[in-house]
Amino acid sequence: MFGLSFGEIVIIAVIALLLLGPDRLPEAAKTLGKTLRQIRAATDDLKDQVEREIYLDDRKGPKPSLVPAVPAAPVPGPSGPPPPATVENVPGLEAALAEPSPATPANAPTVTTDMQVTTETQVTTATPVTTDTSGEGAKAP
Repeated sequence: MFGLSFGEIVIIAVIALLLLGPDRLPEAAKTLGKTLRQIRAATDDLKDQVEREIYLDDRKGPKPSLVPAVPAAPVPGPSGPPPPATVENVPGLEAALAEPSPATPANAPTVTTDMQVTTETQVTTATPVTTDTSGEGAKAP
């Protein structure tokens, strides 16, 4: 009972007898027993109610979904390679490929940048290629 051994219960009973006296001890024991019965009844009622709610949910059918089920068919992929990038199908391509005219002094070396486009497995990457027309050789950007 409550994880107490018989010796501990005897010590508690002796202390209760000394504190309450022989006249009030039976009344205290009766009140304690009544309180423990009420607590046990309340916890049993709560446990039964929780079990009823859990089993009530199990008896109900599946809840209707708001979105219809999606078929498990695979999504079709692209039918071939992507079309080449042209001014008609890529907005802003003309502006991206246009070279700005830099305002350079007359004795400064002229450096031009061309865009080299490579295509690998439907991924298009652009890498800058720098050329030096002053005769000093190409430099990394």
